[in-house]
Parts: sequence; structure tokens; C-alpha cells
Amino acid sequence: MNILFVNANLNGHINPTLGLVKKLTEKGNQVSYFCSESFSEQVTKMGAKWIGFSNKLDLFLKEYRPTDRHPFFMLMEYMLLYDEAVLPEILEIIKEDQYDMIICDSYFGGACFLKQIVKVPVVCSHSSFAMSKTPVPERMLVPGFHPQLDHCYQILKRICESYNIEEPSLEQVFTSKGDLNIVYTTQDFNGDDGVYEPDYLFAGPSIERIQEADDLDLSVVGERKLIYISLGSLNTAFLDFYKTCISAFRNTDYYVCMSIGKKCEVSQLGEIPQNFLVKNFLPQLEILKRADVFITHAGFNSVNEALYFGVPMLALPQVNDQHMVAKRLVSMELGMSESIKELSPETLRSKTEALIMDKKIKENCMKISREMRNLTESEQTVWKLEKFVDTWKERK
Repeated sequence: MNILFVNANLNGHINPTLGLVKKLTEKGNQVSYFCSESFSEQVTKMGAKWIGFSNKLDLFLKEYRPTDRHPFFMLMEYMLLYDEAVLPEILEIIKEDQYDMIICDSYFGGACFLKQIVKVPVVCSHSSFAMSKTPVPERMLVPGFHPQLDHCYQILKRICESYNIEEPSLEQVFTSKGDLNIVYTTQDFNGDDGVYEPDYLFAGPSIERIQEADDLDLSVVGERKLIYISLGSLNTAFLDFYKTCISAFRNTDYYVCMSIGKKCEVSQLGEIPQNFLVKNFLPQLEILKRADVFITHAGFNSVNEALYFGVPMLALPQVNDQHMVAKRLVSMELGMSESIKELSPETLRSKTEALIMDKKIKENCMKISREMRNLTESEQTVWKLEKFVDTWKERK
């Protein structure tokens, strides 16, 4: 197969796809991957050909400013404006080559519009929870409810008139259901009764991504319990939180690896205790292989990676789907959740120690770990994609 993969410029959307890209290319399929230049090495190492953004799309990503700050409508507005900017580029790429299938990110790829425009199957790549409905009540999608909502309807109408296609509902745009869909977790963890096979393929997390070189030596941990702390790669300006972590675990019998991101400096934390390793970046996958507890922002990708290795989590959600992820962890007894704003050293330490001692949570994490390993090690996702394309061609 000749496949076009469409994505954007965020770790949480691209990293989950890399394992799938590698499996596709290893099976002899050709994959062209459209994304920002910062991920060009990642995708080419997986065997794909990289296709970069135009200056126009780069400019949009840098200059976009929301018309208001409503959490849901701001996301919808961004999705729609991104779709409007990216669709001409995708269609130009398609003119230059004959593709058997397009796989596009559910937020960054315009799947809802593409499947009406192109004559090949459009598969949606869901880097977070796949949803069968919007997370807001229907009354909030009625025109006139909010000025930013009305702006979304204006963009939607403009896109559909440009391509002379039927106007989908905003719910259809948001849920972004393709002709087929890929979700990078288990069906159980996804937790939406309206999302099920065969329309959705549950592929498990990707652990194929390239990590920056790091002289990490975990032999210093010895027999101690290892606590891993990271708030991801975007919202990391939490200096007080990092100081709270040091206060909570200073000179304890635990060894702590703490990644603080690029918005704080290690020097701002004062003296680092001997049982701490603190850096702006740490190789997450390597640490998760050995970690006993993960204190996390509850990003969907990070959580799935931790579950792959059977690591219980203390979730400290901040934005977007992180609150949903944290609730899912708690409801499935895979971890605990706290507010980062109300966290004291005493609470942080007691919650972490409770997780270390909780045998039920550890058993549940190991159970879902086995399920995820079965999914990621299986060739079923690639086989089902190939079969889907063959069936599509026969039907057409």
C-alpha cells in the first residue's frame, strides 16, 4: 500500500503513531508522513518519507489567536481553522501521488471533510480518547449560545462551501470518525460504549519512539523504590511543585527521577538531595521500565506508556483531556488523582506511599499491561488496515 499520514507538530499526537508507521513500513508498505520539521527524524527512522509544512501552514500555527477562551469552543475553533489551512496542502500532495489510504490525526487532519472529498479511504488516528459524542450538552451547540461557537459555525460553512460538500455537525467534526479508526490504547481504558470494533481498531501505545541520548545510570537506585515525576513537555512551568516534590522525598529511602521541562532551570531548585536525579529532560520509557510509581500530568500518551509497563500513577491533571484520563485511572483502580494546586509535601508523600503499598492497584496495572503488550506485539492492526483497503477497492 501507498499511505499518506497527516499530523501536526505535537509530541502527544505524533509519538503514538510511530510504532504503527514502523510496522507498516516493515511489511513493505510505503508511508509518506506530513508533519512539522521537528519530527522529521522521528518519522524517517520508522521508515517513512517525511513531507514538511508549507510556510503558510507554519505561519498559521505560530500566529493563531483564539477569539475567546471558552475551553471547548476554543478547541473547536482551532481544529476548524487548522482544517481550513491544511486541506489545500493535503489535496496538493494527493495530486502528486496515488495513495491507497490516508491516515490523519483526529484533531489535525480534516478527516471529517477529507472523506467527502477524496476517493480513497480515510482512517482517523485518535491520539487521545476516541469519543462517540461531544463532552458538552446539546444545548451548548445551538447557534447563538456563545460568540465563539458562532465563529465555529462560520468557519464550518466556509470550508464546506469551498469544497462543495455536505456540512457535517460540529459533533461529527469533534468526534472525527473516519471510514476506519485507530485508537492507541485498549477498548476497556478508552471507556466509551459507542466506540467499538470493527469501526475502531485498538492498537495499544507506541514504544518505538526515539528518545534523546542520555547518560542515564539507574544502577544507583539499587533496591530502593523508584519514583518518576514528569509533567510532560508543554505545561511545565511549575517551580513550586518541583520544590514540593523535593520537600516530600528529600533524604527518604526512595530514589526520585524528576523531569522539569524547559521552562524551569535546575539551579532554581536550590540544593538537590542525593536521592534525586533532576534534569530538564529524562528518557521516559527507560525510566518507566524500572519505576514503581509515576507522578504525572495525566497526558494520554504518558499514561498509556506507564500502563504498558504496569506502573501505578498519581495523576495531577491540568488541562484538556487530562482530567478525563485522571478520572479513568481512578475509576479503573489504576492510580489516584490530586489537584496540583492543593498539593502539600505531606499529601504528596502519603499518596505516593499509599500507591506503593496498594496491591490491588498494582495487580490492575499489570493486567492492563499484559493486554497492551498483546495489542502492540500483534500484527493485527496492520493486517486489518490492509484488508480494509482491499475490501474498499473491491466495493468501489
